[in-house]
Amino acid sequence: MGTIRSWLDRLLWRCPPPALTLYPKCVEDLLTIMAQARDNGTTVKVVGGSFPSSHAPGDIIVSLQYMDRLLGLDANSKTVMVEPGMKLSTLSSLLASINLTVEVAGRVPDLTVLDCVAVGGPGLGCGETGLGGSILQVEVVTAKGELASWNWDTNTRQMGGLVGGLGMLAVVIAVTIKCCPLVMVSEISYLSSVKEVVDTWSMVHRTSEHQQITWFPFTELVIISHTSSLDKLSFAVTQSRLNMFLTEASEWLATIIRRLNIVLFSSLPMLSSVLARVQFISLWTAARYRSDHAHHPAHFLPPTPIMRGTTWLLPLDCLPPLLHNISTWSQANPGPVSSPIFIQTVVADSKDMYESRSRTSSVGSVGYRSQHSIKGVHGQGYLCPKLGGNVGPLASVWYDWFLPEVNPDPLLVNQLEGLFHQVGGVRCWGAERLVSPLVLSNTYNQYRDWCRVKGELDSECVLDSGYVQGTVFSKPVTRGEEGKQ
Repeated sequence: MGTIRSWLDRLLWRCPPPALTLYPKCVEDLLTIMAQARDNGTTVKVVGGSFPSSHAPGDIIVSLQYMDRLLGLDANSKTVMVEPGMKLSTLSSLLASINLTVEVAGRVPDLTVLDCVAVGGPGLGCGETGLGGSILQVEVVTAKGELASWNWDTNTRQMGGLVGGLGMLAVVIAVTIKCCPLVMVSEISYLSSVKEVVDTWSMVHRTSEHQQITWFPFTELVIISHTSSLDKLSFAVTQSRLNMFLTEASEWLATIIRRLNIVLFSSLPMLSSVLARVQFISLWTAARYRSDHAHHPAHFLPPTPIMRGTTWLLPLDCLPPLLHNISTWSQANPGPVSSPIFIQTVVADSKDMYESRSRTSSVGSVGYRSQHSIKGVHGQGYLCPKLGGNVGPLASVWYDWFLPEVNPDPLLVNQLEGLFHQVGGVRCWGAERLVSPLVLSNTYNQYRDWCRVKGELDSECVLDSGYVQGTVFSKPVTRGEEGKQ
């Protein structure tokens, strides 16, 4: 008996402890956790609770999803102050009651505010577009346990490292956001062919403010949805409850089919192809029920399917050659395809960001705005995905063909990613993405600046990232430690 117990103890001792998740409900709880982490020399990963977190056995995850209160709302100045755990859909519902909204639109993953700020995806937490360009001020707890208030005017370096900084610079406890007037939009969806899209793209993307393309590369058919703002004299009406139910049911069915395809039929190309066609029909049904109705600018979707995939940011003019190359590549590399490619664009004008009708979107779309916008370059995080130079309007492309469940061939992954690199695409953050200091320094010109700010604010590396796998920042080795090694 003693031998068995000794063997079990040894086995359990060798197995690393599972990840521990803590859920503070107020700032006092968070300060207590941070103090214990510093005293014990422990690293913590602070997340918003909606993004698919990346963690290993033994990690300590601090989820702020229950810190989700509305702290202030000023209709006159069009500002709102919220805790980091509030979801975008909840925030949008609150603002819609007074005809305001946040600067997100299109196919939006329903993330918490903290996850948006930390990940810095297109239209969410970075650049002159989206939520990042609308952030006026943040209240944070530093790794040393100090309370601080930052804004773009007086704390440019800190804000540049925080927005899109993967939650590694400080813990956000409140965010003040500049809102814009709520303008409802109308969608018009129809079926087309990918060849027609490639041939007529120069005209198609000018016919409305925002377009979304849904395409399975094994078929010629694509779903195109055009979105345009509605003026006060428009006769468009909102969806009936029946249409809304049918839309949600069709989207739910497409999600279930996608999941079944990934889990059960990834090694059976024929059955996978049949299910993919059923999924395409479900998505087309959802698009038809949304068509010709008035909608909120943002179409909020569950974040897990979208955030688990891969999103690329690229110049809008480069989309036709990319679609042609992907079509050719998919014919040369037939295999199970569990999900379509989602492409979203925004063509904006030169009006002020709070008066313009043009909208930006989330991971899944991104917009281009005039240099006369209120925040200018201040909204750009150091590690946010961006394209060099004045590239004009942008588009984003999302797919999830290479999830771990399907055991992807690294050679095929490299081939497909090479198609995006050829047209100047930049890969955005994803939960399965592997990173290293070398990869980051080659991808982001301001990575060294981010490292300097990280070293100043968290020299002991109390905060780690729960958003990606790999090493984002390594603790500098002192001369004394080098001698010991």
